[in-house]
Amino acid sequence: MFRWGNIFLSSHKLTIRITQNGQKTVIDKLKFFLKVHTLFTEECEVIYLMVQIRKILNDGGIPHRTLRFYCNWALHNKLDQETTTSLLSDKLEPEINRKKSGHENARNLILYNSDFFKLNTLKDDLELFINENAIPTDLMDNKNWWGFAKLLLEIIKDCHVYFVPTEISELEIVKYDARNFGYKFTLTNNRQKPVIKLKLKSK
Repeated sequence: MFRWGNIFLSSHKLTIRITQNGQKTVIDKLKFFLKVHTLFTEECEVIYLMVQIRKILNDGGIPHRTLRFYCNWALHNKLDQETTTSLLSDKLEPEINRKKSGHENARNLILYNSDFFKLNTLKDDLELFINENAIPTDLMDNKNWWGFAKLLLEIIKDCHVYFVPTEISELEIVKYDARNFGYKFTLTNNRQKPVIKLKLKSK
C-alpha cells in the first residue's frame, strides 16, 4: 500500500481494477468491430480479431486452448515452442504409425480428428468465447464462418508448425485453389508425408 496525498491505494486492488477496465475496453472494441464487420473480406480483419481475442485471453479466465493456439498460429511466422505445439502433438501423434503408408496415416488422422481438420473445434471454442463475453455477432452463421475460415487458412499457410521430434516433425497448410486447402505432415525419419485435404463450403 502507498500514500498519495491523503489517498491510500492498494497496489493489488489497483492492478485488478486496471486489468478489468482494460479487458472491458478490449471487449467493447471487439463488440463494435464485429457489429460493423458481419462478413469478413480481408485478411487484416481476421488478424485484428485474433489480436483482440488474445489480449482478452491473456487476462485469464477460461483457457480456450484451441482458440489461443489459432491466435498464435495467425500472428506468428512459425510455431516451435513445445508449450504451444503440444496441443496438436497430444491430439495427432497417437494416430501416427511410421511403419504405415502416408495414405494409411492420413486416414487414421481423419478418423479420429475430423473436427480439428474441418475447423469445428475452433468454431466451437470461438463460439464459447463469444457467448462467455456476451459479444453479439453473426460470424458463426455458415456463410460468414466459411468466409472467415478461408481468410484464416490463407494467413496460417505462411506459418509452419514445428514439433519436438517424436512422430510428427512439421505441419504446414497448403493451398490448391480458391476453395481447396490441405494439411501436410512431415514425419520424423520418414519420407511419407500424410496429407489431409479440406474443401471449403461456398455457403
